[in-house]
Amino acid sequence: MTNIYFAPMEGITTPTYRKVHRKYFGGIDKYFSPFIVVTSAHHLKKRETREYIPFEENMVPQILTAGGCDMAWAAKMLKNLGYGEVNLNLGCPAATVVTKGKGSGLLRDKYKLEKFFEELFSESDLPEISIKTRCGFVYHEEAEELAKIYAKYPFKEIIVHPRIREEYYQGSPNLESFEIIKKKANSPVVYNGDIYSVSGYEEIIKKFPDISGVMIGRGLLINPALAEEIKEKEDYANTNRENTGSRMDNNRHNAGRGIYNQRISDFMSELYDEYMVIMSGERDVLFKLKELWTYLSKNYPDAAQEYKAVMKSKNGAEYKAAVRRIIG
Repeated sequence: MTNIYFAPMEGITTPTYRKVHRKYFGGIDKYFSPFIVVTSAHHLKKRETREYIPFEENMVPQILTAGGCDMAWAAKMLKNLGYGEVNLNLGCPAATVVTKGKGSGLLRDKYKLEKFFEELFSESDLPEISIKTRCGFVYHEEAEELAKIYAKYPFKEIIVHPRIREEYYQGSPNLESFEIIKKKANSPVVYNGDIYSVSGYEEIIKKFPDISGVMIGRGLLINPALAEEIKEKEDYANTNRENTGSRMDNNRHNAGRGIYNQRISDFMSELYDEYMVIMSGERDVLFKLKELWTYLSKNYPDAAQEYKAVMKSKNGAEYKAAVRRIIG
């Protein structure tokens, strides 16, 4: 069965979100933390350390840095805390990141990228290193050169988002450039990009049956049960191969919309309670949850007015009343 990873989403997939998601939904083989910024000072801000302390099972810390030696320092530090794998962010397209030679900015200069890896892998006692990369900086044709560089190093996995930096998150994933890296990179490859449904997952697996996993971000924010729905569908197919067509695509239909809504309600209610404990006030909590509703609302296309009420709510009572009108 293909691994399913929960993509890191800055400011959204916090340790609190990950903890509550684990409680209510299954199917995730690994969660990845939003990136932890590492500089040559080798000193992390308190908000950065919250991403990996206390230790989390099945969580991979992701690092954003411009230096191979700095990556090695962070990887060893995290290994000492119990993390067997550390991920390098080569995908973030934000201008503030790229101009500092971090994230997808590392893809712009292939010589510096290779020097980065030489510095990193010259160190001993590293945990397993995976990378999350785009297929190029300006052109998809860069995938060939990137694949040749990646093939030289012992990555645990290469998670590929099949867009270039210049595309940010626009347009369709370029499956041709993904295929190039998959074939030539000499490491297990994970697909990451635009999976929003069980059928969307199945299309990718049909095209690339030999990938080691998929990473899903926004699709899981829209439907937090998506990973378990995928795995339940695969389990069913494996045991009922002659009748797979009779299986509904997701839990929302299998178990009934009411049961699905209750799980979402309990999930969001516990997130509210957890954030009220650790955040500075109700206003900040509502801001955090409203951001989640920009995704969850896509599950409820007939509740546009109720969604507006959620976004306009000024206190917890107004927020909870609006949510009840959406999901009961």
